[in-house]
Amino acid sequence: MKKSGCCPKCNSTEVYTTKGTTKRGERSSIGISSFSSVSIDLYICISCGFIEEYGEESDLKDLKKMEKLKKLFRKVQP
Repeated sequence: MKKSGCCPKCNSTEVYTTKGTTKRGERSSIGISSFSSVSIDLYICISCGFIEEYGEESDLKDLKKMEKLKKLFRKVQP
């Protein structure tokens, strides 16, 4: 959805995002320390309700934040 603007579940193009808007609520970020967080961009299909979430690109490029995040989460094994 992020790149195509199309829902992978129902193929609708009624996809909306929080990217570039003021973030609010619990789903707006992941706390990684008392003073640091990774912002989340949400994509939702208005037709079927399918949701995808992505870390904000600027936060993903922040090496210090990513090292903290790695310590909080488990790596998915293929």
